[in-house]
Amino acid sequence: MQVMNFSSTNCKNCYKCVRTCAVKAIEVKDDKAHIITERCVACGHCLVVCPQNARDVKSSLESVKKALEEKRRVVVSLAPSYRAYFEESGKFIAALRRFGFDQIEETAVGAEVVSRAYEDYIHQTDKTELITTCCPSTVRLIERYYSDLMDTMIPIVSPMIAHGRMIKEQCKEAYTVFIGPCISKICEALSDELEGDIDAVLTFDEMLHCFNEKGIDYRNLEPESPSQIGTLRGSKYPVVGGVLNGIRPTLEEKHLEVLRVHGMENCKEVLNDLRAGKLKNVCIEMNICSESCIAGPGGHNQEGSVFTRLSAIQKFMRKPVCEGVAIKAYDPQVSFERTFKNKQVEVYTATEQQIKQVFETMGKYEKSDELNCGACGYETCRDKAIAVLHGMSQIDMCLPYTRSIAERLSNEIFYNSPNSILLLDRHCRLLDMNPSGEVCFGYKTELMKGKDIQIMMDKTPFETALKEKASLGKEKIELPTYDLIAYRDIIYLEKQQALLVIFADVTDEEKRKKEVSTLKGNTLDVTQSIIDKQMRVAQEIASLLGETTAETKVAIMKLKKVLSEEGDC
Repeated sequence: MQVMNFSSTNCKNCYKCVRTCAVKAIEVKDDKAHIITERCVACGHCLVVCPQNARDVKSSLESVKKALEEKRRVVVSLAPSYRAYFEESGKFIAALRRFGFDQIEETAVGAEVVSRAYEDYIHQTDKTELITTCCPSTVRLIERYYSDLMDTMIPIVSPMIAHGRMIKEQCKEAYTVFIGPCISKICEALSDELEGDIDAVLTFDEMLHCFNEKGIDYRNLEPESPSQIGTLRGSKYPVVGGVLNGIRPTLEEKHLEVLRVHGMENCKEVLNDLRAGKLKNVCIEMNICSESCIAGPGGHNQEGSVFTRLSAIQKFMRKPVCEGVAIKAYDPQVSFERTFKNKQVEVYTATEQQIKQVFETMGKYEKSDELNCGACGYETCRDKAIAVLHGMSQIDMCLPYTRSIAERLSNEIFYNSPNSILLLDRHCRLLDMNPSGEVCFGYKTELMKGKDIQIMMDKTPFETALKEKASLGKEKIELPTYDLIAYRDIIYLEKQQALLVIFADVTDEEKRKKEVSTLKGNTLDVTQSIIDKQMRVAQEIASLLGETTAETKVAIMKLKKVLSEEGDC
């Protein structure tokens, strides 16, 4: 089941999540990050570091609200870390009651039972290397990536599950809600092996959001106490060493060394040492979150740092107010044991030839090209290449590669453009000029760099653009000094406070226009001259035709008269 992922609408290709994920359970396709559930250990750290807050976590909130509306017997199991996240913890309890929760018990009740189960198991086992299993992300890490070490995990449920079973044993109809800072608890509650012990999981961040929606300001409420308080030993579980410190006499009796490990990378390193046989006679308390549960991803929106939280919970632990608390009764038949499943994922590999092919596509031909900068999220270029081969990564996630492409493209445009391109600083001094500019203006870039553009041309329009901090539109200009007619674009670069000036040479075009214009004028003159001549000729012809016609008429009249006289005779 997909419990968490990224909101695709917000993903901005920063790859911060890939860099953060220690097991590389995030694939990037179509420039969007996706969590691969089968490979994920549900630590939630990738969601915390996302700068776009593109979090999409499965929520039980609507189900909880429905249970409250239906007046079901809702019982809250409150993680003991609440005293770290809410220094005025009694007021937080009061806010939970205002929200609608009546029965609020500390998960520390279940932690006490887990401690006792640990002691019993350690007394009975002959194993000399053991790992605590309170952190569900630790369990998932071992099941998926270190399945050969599953036998070292103590087969006891987490305090949340133990407490859920205790509540269900007393009231089968109870609707159990765990509230804490852990996203991984959502996966634990929904897992096939443990499903049904806890009905819903909410985070501290979710509860604060709900308080805001209902207009509940917990800081203004009168403090209240939980319905059931856990022991001091159970309340120490959220801090580093809190689990094993509570069972130290048993560990010493079995001559087991104590190791407290927190943080994903540290956990992986210890597991590698354990796999290599470098650690013997040891019981390891392992938590994926750095500084354990007081740095859970489900409470990262709370004010204060992990150290202020540590200070707050340490103040509580110095008060001997809970040591004599009676343990909640439960049926001895209730089992707190659990099993683990081998869910080993494929370890991605590739041949040298395959890696070489990816490298060549990325423009990496020499060993020196493997920068291992980590910008793509992978520690080495080889890891990145393997990820590309398995569809987990894209070639263009390589920053040096994309930068080189961009630089080559911009360089090609700059150096091969037929237009003259100048770059000026905020003092109108030349920063750079392309080869076309050198040919056009007759200056070498190296000689002109840092010199005032006034040497080359009038700088008034450039000063205007800098003063107004605005680009000037395309304008046709003439520079007689260079026998140049061009369209000039002055582009203001705000971030650099510089100017990009482009001259599109249209001198030849303008000359051709003048030639055509002159030719047209000459043609019109010739045409007019011909027309004039034709008109004169026409007039002359008409005149001649008029004269000959008159003469012809006179002759005909004379002939007619002669013929008439002859007839009379």
